Amino acid sequence: MALRALLLGWGALGACSKPDADKLPGAAAPPTLASATKPPAAASALTQASAASQASAAPKVPKAPEPALPYNVILIMIDSMRADMPWTGYPRDIAPWLTRYQKGCVTYTQGYSLSSYTAKSVVPALVGEYPSAMVRDGMFFTRYPDADNLFISERARAAGHFTLSGQAHGYFLPALGNNQGFDDYRLIPGGVDIKAVTSVTGDRLTKLAKDMLGDPKLATLPDTKRFFAYFHYMDPHHTYEKHAGHPDFGDQPRDRYDNEIHYTDQLVGELIDWTQTQPWAKRTAVIITADHGEGFGEHNHFRHAYELWESLIKVPLILCVPGAPARTSNVRRGHIDLAPTIAALMGLPETPPFRGKSLLPEVFGAPIEPRVVVSDLARSDLMDRRRAVIDTSGYKVIGFGDDRSFQLYNLEKDPNEEHDLAKTEPEQFERMKQVYAETSAMIPVVPVVGGATLKGAPPGQRY
Repeated sequence: MALRALLLGWGALGACSKPDADKLPGAAAPPTLASATKPPAAASALTQASAASQASAAPKVPKAPEPALPYNVILIMIDSMRADMPWTGYPRDIAPWLTRYQKGCVTYTQGYSLSSYTAKSVVPALVGEYPSAMVRDGMFFTRYPDADNLFISERARAAGHFTLSGQAHGYFLPALGNNQGFDDYRLIPGGVDIKAVTSVTGDRLTKLAKDMLGDPKLATLPDTKRFFAYFHYMDPHHTYEKHAGHPDFGDQPRDRYDNEIHYTDQLVGELIDWTQTQPWAKRTAVIITADHGEGFGEHNHFRHAYELWESLIKVPLILCVPGAPARTSNVRRGHIDLAPTIAALMGLPETPPFRGKSLLPEVFGAPIEPRVVVSDLARSDLMDRRRAVIDTSGYKVIGFGDDRSFQLYNLEKDPNEEHDLAKTEPEQFERMKQVYAETSAMIPVVPVVGGATLKGAPPGQRY
């Protein structure tokens, strides 16, 4: 409890105004569309012969490359890194190394975290489940009991692979249980500031990561064995500090934040460039993303947590896999797919099955088809429940509390969510509430363990 009390100093992460959401009317089933096509007339023998001749003369389509399983996997999360980066049109050159690096990778310009703050996004991503569907306590700094949640690191270790992680924040102290499944789990030298947001940690984390990845055993693993490594850079998290030798964009919060991103970009580049000199480099996949975004006044919200606005849940998502062709996709993808992708890269069995789907086929050239994306903010002692569902048309519906009210946005036309369409587009509103209901019905609701008082929960309700 003493640790929790200290950590609550980091808990007041964001401030936002109460949403002016529309009350939920009864949901109506969406209209169905049926289409039929008339079968073509049988082709004549001459037509068939001509088609066969043309087919034989047509150039052969090159076979798509195939993954060289299994891979080592290095997962890097950069705390609070927003999706507006130079490669998505942000005008400041805040990430020169990542901008160059992602050109040779598979880059999703519309990646989504599982929630809007670390304790509801990182562990669910490592497990491959939505936070509301996981056994957890009700605290802001959520603990996920060891026996009830299967981390991707546990799956990898059970298959005989080596697992390692280096961390720089108090939430990752072993006492909170986020070291599940890691053979080598370390904190930055000198220990972590219990808040770890007013100190510079990226330089020490980079040195630690090199030390851990430089372990000779990684270079001598048997041919069928690999390693999984996870490192989490903290510096872009508030408080935003300026770093000498990096662009001085100004003194406003966003200016100092951009300086922090530039600083972290250099360190991540230093680490990944170093990995390319290691004997295992050619069989190592790298995934770079963020645990959540950061608010700078959108909807009068600053920092993160509490809400599910695009500024808080939309994140960069970069996958670099040896042998995979570089490509950029604007299709939305969520972190629910991270754990199954890591499992596929490492050749791990998918038993028990994952909630999401592996991205590996599309990384190697399969069509990238749109699908529904969900971000989930389960209740805690400090915040009420939220859930956002984005369908393939780009409409986003946000449910507040126990789905007592909703807001609707068209992200294709209104990416900053400035116009709630719940009243002006009633048909879309009803359709999206149905999508929301059908999607939510597939996500189990698991009550919290422990005695925390849940913000906004009706008496006796434990979720």
